[in-house]
Amino acid sequence: MIEITIGSLFVFSIILIIYHHVIYPLLLGFIAKDKHENQPEIKTRKYVESRQDDKLKAFSIVIPAFNEAKFIAEKIRNLSFLDFPNEKFELILLCDGCSDETYRIASDVLDEIGCYDLNYKILNFEINRGKVAVIKDGIKQAKFDHIVFSDVSALLPVNALLMLDTHFNNKEVGAVSGAYQFANKGTIGEQKYWRYQSKLKSQESLVASVLGAHGAFYAIKKSCYKDIPANTINDDFLIPMNVIKQGYRVVYEPRVAAIELEKVDLKQDMKRRLRIAAGNFQQLLYLLPLISPKYGWNAINFASGKALRALIPFLFLFIFFSSIYLFPNHWIFQFAFFCQVALYGGVLLINLLDLSSKNTLVKIVCYLVNAYWVALIGALKYLLGLQQKTW
Repeated sequence: MIEITIGSLFVFSIILIIYHHVIYPLLLGFIAKDKHENQPEIKTRKYVESRQDDKLKAFSIVIPAFNEAKFIAEKIRNLSFLDFPNEKFELILLCDGCSDETYRIASDVLDEIGCYDLNYKILNFEINRGKVAVIKDGIKQAKFDHIVFSDVSALLPVNALLMLDTHFNNKEVGAVSGAYQFANKGTIGEQKYWRYQSKLKSQESLVASVLGAHGAFYAIKKSCYKDIPANTINDDFLIPMNVIKQGYRVVYEPRVAAIELEKVDLKQDMKRRLRIAAGNFQQLLYLLPLISPKYGWNAINFASGKALRALIPFLFLFIFFSSIYLFPNHWIFQFAFFCQVALYGGVLLINLLDLSSKNTLVKIVCYLVNAYWVALIGALKYLLGLQQKTW
């Protein structure tokens, strides 16, 4: 009886993994294929003042910063070049107990002639309290009805605010996420992963709402902002998801992308994924009510995408140990065991010897195996209360 139960769960786990990686994306693509023509035309301005400027919405750009001396100057200059009326947006820079020159450099750049007409506030906190804490302070300081969040290391396109204004004309829209690209290309696996994720986000947005946002660049209606727990790991996921819970749409705009300046190698990428994995498990518990049928396609997207993704590492772990337990019972479990040993052992060998393959498929497989291994560690760290939550 135990063997039958474990065998059934073994098969079910494989089905869930196939569903998450193959069936769900195909289903999403099929539903979304006829909706591309509904995307609104993004307004243009070309830095020319007109009477139409009065109709544009106003934005408060909230930027939390911790030890960002390397990028803060470029970020501020980038914001000063946005094609948008100066009186229609403000910068709120939140220096969270920085131990480097972030605050001094920011102050010096804001005094440059090119930034003289930029409306800004700088809050320089002496004690590092964490990203979520300073975001709350930034929201309180914002004087406009729409809040833009952006990372210091991400440059915004000149039409970023015009794009947001276009989408917020739709009263059903409560948040908008821009796309995300790297100035410095990462590994092949990372590039393929981001293209895959961007495609899924576009399709989710067309069908219902995109799940979460890119922290590099997204915006919400101030009235839709709800405080999130102080220990939140993935704030750029929970904040937009709270918008969905209130009945608004969160849309993804792939035509306007923030450019990430920081070069991310494999080690940095895996460290980031470790934090994201811990956050995925945290948000699964926090947002479990979103699986309710009353949320329609948002419920399907959440259950099939984010929720299942948080469980995938544990499904792989269960498949491995169940194939060991059932090894004497049938050749299928023996075959499954040897395939897993070959796969994981091969990736481990490549990692240890720092080998580089020219085969794209091998690179993608290695990236995914490493990513899920890191995701498992991240989830366990969260469950054991070992994940740092500050930045």
